Amino acid sequence: MKLGFVGVGAISAAMVDALKTGPRANDVEIVLSPRNSERASRLASTYSGVTIAADNQAVVDASDFVFIGVLPGQITDVCGELSFRADQTIVSLIAGMPPSTVATLVAPATTVCQMIPLPVITMHAGPLVICPGNPEIVDLFEGCGELIVLEDEAHIFILSCTSASMSSFFQYQNTVIDWSAKVGLPENIAHMYSTSLFKGLATEAMNTAFEHLPEMPVEHETPGGLNAHIRSSLMSAGMFEELEKQLDHIYITRNRTKKAD
Repeated sequence: MKLGFVGVGAISAAMVDALKTGPRANDVEIVLSPRNSERASRLASTYSGVTIAADNQAVVDASDFVFIGVLPGQITDVCGELSFRADQTIVSLIAGMPPSTVATLVAPATTVCQMIPLPVITMHAGPLVICPGNPEIVDLFEGCGELIVLEDEAHIFILSCTSASMSSFFQYQNTVIDWSAKVGLPENIAHMYSTSLFKGLATEAMNTAFEHLPEMPVEHETPGGLNAHIRSSLMSAGMFEELEKQLDHIYITRNRTKKAD
């Protein structure tokens, strides 16, 4: 499979790392645009079958699957200067721009999908959203993360709001780690224990059926115990209500902006 990346930002580079260390590593040839020479050079020098093209058009010409990873404000100009082929599959990595919109910019190519990977894809972990579920793309990234296939592009918008909780997770986690170190735990132990704890809880949640998720908070606390004390205190402070409120705010605000566009 001949893959081309127009734009070699952090996400594109993470995807190349994932592909070239994943189960399909020997099945793909990857051509990179020279846009970010430092990242492109690292990838080309690290992996066999990764080369750097002279320009974006050379990337498109050499590829059957074209991944577009430029900034949202750049895509119209970038695609306007490129000539695509009808037999190509175009994969957009651009947040906030659904496949139906991208399709108008890459004609005569008609097979268009969107992917939403996170940098943690380099570790073959985390969600990897594909919309719509192009079979070849799904097969290509099998083993590179938790594949989430959507057929309704409106659902991409909801997931983009959900992902706004990432930095808050790290703040919560770091608060626990920093407190542990402040009261005397060695920093390396504080880091190792807390990150392993949250990883274990996330793994347990992933293996729990949706209908049983509401039971998990109570199952992980003893009435009147330490877990119950912290959770009830945070609930009394309105932490979780505020989280839902801010998710609503993001969803409504961005949806209003999208409709205005």
